[in-house]
Formats: sequence, C-alpha cells, structure tokens
Amino acid sequence: MGEKPLLLSPARIGSVEIKNRVFVSSMCLYFSGRNGEVTDKMTAFFGNRAKSGTGAFIIPANPHGADKRARGSLAGDGRIAQWKPLMDAIHSPGARAFCQIHPSGIQFGRSGFAESPFDLSTDEIKALIESYAQGALRAKKAGFDGVEIHGAHGHEVALLLSERLNTRTDKYGGGTENCARSVTEMIARMKELCGKDFPVILRISGEERVPGGRELPGTLDICRLARAAGADAIHVSAGMPESEEWECPPSEIEQGVHAEMGRYLKAGLDIPVIVVGRIVDWRVAERMIKSGDADFVAMARTALAEANWAQAIGRDDVIIRMCIGCNQGCRTRREQNKAMAACLQNPLLGREEIINIVKDNHPKKICVIGAGVSGLEAANVFSQRGHDVTIFEREREIGGMFRWASTTPGKKSYMNVVEYYGKILPRQGVEIKLNSLVSGVPDGEWDLVVAAIGGTPIRPPIKTENVTPQTAVEFLAGGKLEPVSYVVIGDGLVGYEIADCIIERGGRAILVGNDPRDPVATQGVARWHFMKSRFDRAGLEIIRHSTVRRITPEGFAVKNDDGETREIEGSFGYVIACGFKTAAEDELRSFAGRAPVLTVGNADAPGDAMDAIHDAFDKSVTYSFA
Repeated sequence: MGEKPLLLSPARIGSVEIKNRVFVSSMCLYFSGRNGEVTDKMTAFFGNRAKSGTGAFIIPANPHGADKRARGSLAGDGRIAQWKPLMDAIHSPGARAFCQIHPSGIQFGRSGFAESPFDLSTDEIKALIESYAQGALRAKKAGFDGVEIHGAHGHEVALLLSERLNTRTDKYGGGTENCARSVTEMIARMKELCGKDFPVILRISGEERVPGGRELPGTLDICRLARAAGADAIHVSAGMPESEEWECPPSEIEQGVHAEMGRYLKAGLDIPVIVVGRIVDWRVAERMIKSGDADFVAMARTALAEANWAQAIGRDDVIIRMCIGCNQGCRTRREQNKAMAACLQNPLLGREEIINIVKDNHPKKICVIGAGVSGLEAANVFSQRGHDVTIFEREREIGGMFRWASTTPGKKSYMNVVEYYGKILPRQGVEIKLNSLVSGVPDGEWDLVVAAIGGTPIRPPIKTENVTPQTAVEFLAGGKLEPVSYVVIGDGLVGYEIADCIIERGGRAILVGNDPRDPVATQGVARWHFMKSRFDRAGLEIIRHSTVRRITPEGFAVKNDDGETREIEGSFGYVIACGFKTAAEDELRSFAGRAPVLTVGNADAPGDAMDAIHDAFDKSVTYSFA
C-alpha cells in the first residue's frame, strides 16, 4: 500500500471533526416503521456501514406533519429517545451522524401545488421555519452531530429558493435574497436554539436543469447568503423532479458528474463543499478531493450496493460490489410500489438485521449448472455457507444474458456485477468450468444440483415466409448490422434496449409491441430520459398496442388492439424481444434422479436480472440439506 489516500484524512464541518471525507447521503429507504419509528433495520443498515469505515451519515427525519415509512420521525419530543440505538451504532465505530430535516412535503412536478408553500401566509411561512428549527433542536437532543436543510430537488425549501417557481409577493419571494430568506432565517434560528457550534449544512441543487431554472451563479449567491446566516457547509447535487435524471443519475452518466459544480462553489466560498452524484469508484472520489472539486464526497446508491465500500479505499485486495446506476430497486420499484429500497445486486439490503450467512457444520458438494446471474448468486451464497461449489457453464465467459445486456447503450457499468462474481467466487473456493456443455447432471457425487439454466425466449405466433427472425441474444452477439433496417418485436425492457442498440450501431428501427406498461415503468424515469432523447433524434417509430402477425421479405403486417391490420412494406431484419418463459420441462427433468434439484432464476420463474439474483439468494440462504 502506497501513500495514504486523501479520502482517509480527517476534516471538519464547523466544530465537528469527521475521520475521513466519505459521507453516505440521505435516502428515503422506507426502512422506518409505518408511523416513522426508528427500526432495527435502520440501525443494522447504518451501523454496518459505520463499522466498515464510513466517516459520516446524513439521515432524513420528519420534523412535522404526517409521519410515514419513508423516514424516521422527529415530529415531537416523544420521538427523541427512539433514535438512541441508531446513534450508538453510528458513534461507536467513530462515525458522525447529521440529520436531514426533511418533511413529508410536496415536490414540484411530482405532487402538484395543493399544499404549495407559495399559498401559505407570511405567518405560516414563519411557522414552517420554526418547525424546521425545532426539528434541529430535537435532532441535537437525539444525539445527532449536526443537521442538514434539504433545499434541493423540488421539496418545499427548494421551491422557495427557486426564483423560477417562487410566486410569493411578500418578503419570502421575489429576487435572490427574498427567495433565500426562508433558508437564512432557518439557519439563524437553528443556531439560536442549538448553539453556534452545532453544524448546519445546506443541501442545494447547484443547477435546477429545467428551462429557465437556476444555474451556478445564482446558486453561489444563495450559498453566500446561507454562509452569512451561519451555514457550516454546502452539499451540492442537481435537478428537480422534472429533471430527475440529474437527481439520481443513471448508468449512462459518468462518475463524479457534479465535480465541476463543486469546484465552482468551492472557489466562491470559505466553508466545506460536499459533492454527491454517481460516485462509485473510490479513485474517482480521491481525484475529486485532490483536484479541489470537493472537501467531502457523498454517495447513496453506492452504499446500498456495498456495505464495505470504505474498506476498499486505497486497497486492491478488498472485493466489493460497484453500483451500476440501474435505479431499479432503489428508485423505480421503490417509487412504484412505495416499498423498501432494494438493490439489484445486493439482495441482503433491507434484511441485514435478520440474515447473517454463516458456515454450515457439514460441507456439501454442490453442482451449479449455468453461470448467469442466478447461478453465480447461488454459488456465492452456498460458498459463503462453507460448501464445495462447482459451476458448469457452456459459454466461454460467465454472466449469461446479463453480459449481453451490458453491451446495450448506457449499460457498460452493468458489467460491474459480472466482474464482482468473477473475483469473489474464486476467492471463496468456487470452481468455474467454462465451455462445459452438459446434458443432464455432470459426473460427480453431488449433494445438490442447482439448475440455473435461464429461461426460454418467448416466440409469439408469427407467420413467417422465407424470413428467420433473430432472438435478442442472437442479435447482440452478431456484432454488425445485416441489414440496416430492423423491426424489433416486443416493447418491454429488452425491446427498447435492442432498438437503442440498433440506433447506436447506425441502423434504423421500428419497434412493435403490446406491453400495456409505459416505458417509464420498465426503464425508469432517469434512464428513459436519455433513451427517449436518442430515439427522438433517430426518428424511431414506435407502434404500441399492436402485434406482428406476418413477416415476409417484402415487409410485415401488424394488428392493433382494435383488430385493425396494417401492412408495412420494406426490407427488414427482425429481432424478437418478447422476454422469456421458464425453462423447458424436459431440460429440467434431465437433472432429476442423481441428487436433489434446486431451480433458480428464470429457469423457475420469468423475470429480470434483479428477480433472478434475489430468487437465487433467497432459495440458497434458506435451503436445508436433509
């Protein structure tokens, strides 16, 4: 190990020293109780990351109004005591805790203006300011080391800060100083109640990134006003709900995307600047600190994917999961279902208080057939349980369908998942036999066979005349386009990705399908923004609520949900991207007889990569050997 990384050096926010430059930023994890109770789930999550070396955490709490599962409550003195176990879990390893004062308020573009801060009277704005300040005082009594005001991303404070949106005509609207007045008065009142040495951080969108929205010079003006009022640090991100692709940047956005904003604000301020946004590799974070882009770096999704991220700083021997920016479990599914945050590649997330994988007393010999993500995860769990695991894979590389999916536009970082398994499994003693096409169970004395052979591509009943459609995998494996124009059959997750790939390779595409879901539901808000921009530029034709009925060398016929048929002429290649069904029964039967069979992933139930990994994890953790 060479020179100690600057990331591991201590620094201060106000009077509080933090042992390194690493923050875990605030997230609405839905780990709290239904009425804002602080739970063992929260304590385990933050405590494990504190033990692994994270310097500080920003944890949201509701200071007033209705309590919800998204965050713990500080809406009354009776809520103070419930935070003690969590504070102890963070402080015991030497980490710090800051409370983000984060009411269950509205967001522009997401919830409308039914309870807009612009409609409040001047006295009601003053009451809002007092509530934030009282929340800060309760946070101090609960053991937090400081607080953060959430003034980013369209929440009520962000609305008041936005000259574009703030329509008030009193002293809390009109011009930078008035729009910032609610924040400056909050900071001053917090200092009055909590003491000048109690740190206050302002979280702010450096750029709103909406038409007519605030840009960096205006943000710097607000930050200077906040500094004059007593703010001890600025935490910069970007975006509003209209521009969520910047609030929670997806995989196509480069790491450290907000570094330039941090550098700009640091040049104009004399207080620390915390920068968040697609910080995954510790080397990127180190470069940001060294180059003066930030005093501290903050990450959220990175900490969901890997509890031990801080242990890898400056070390090559620590193998960790690297966030891929898919937003699938932590954003899309969470928002759609109002469910706990989850992670595609870390199925332990949200269950750290109830699952502890330990070695079994009697090691068994386990055969895993298939090195897609479900087979890899099953091998990962069983090897952690102390068993002798061998994987048989017919291809020359591990990763299965997920490897091919990683070749589509904006998904290069998805290979982080495959690379993690490629490193961790050999370390745990797993033998991987590639180029091993097996029929039935390979020779050996196996105590368990894990069937992770994936699903079978769905082929809809299309009449074909002298044309052979490709599957999605066949297309991705093919490389160059032959011909240039394609029809993609299927408008689910994979169909849109295949169309995107065709466009990236210089081709033209028509997408046809009858998936009832909006593409935002399958791709996620942030990823869809960039994908749709590419589609719009390329002129992608999307024919929804329709099925392809016939394909010939001269063209194809589609039938919509109303029964109307349309003929489209042209010379096309065809790619079927209609998803997968479970593995063929005869193939699964071929594994029976030699040992018990555990079927995981798409071989057992159709789904996406997250479903496959979580299914394999759940079955492998709970499997009981007779």
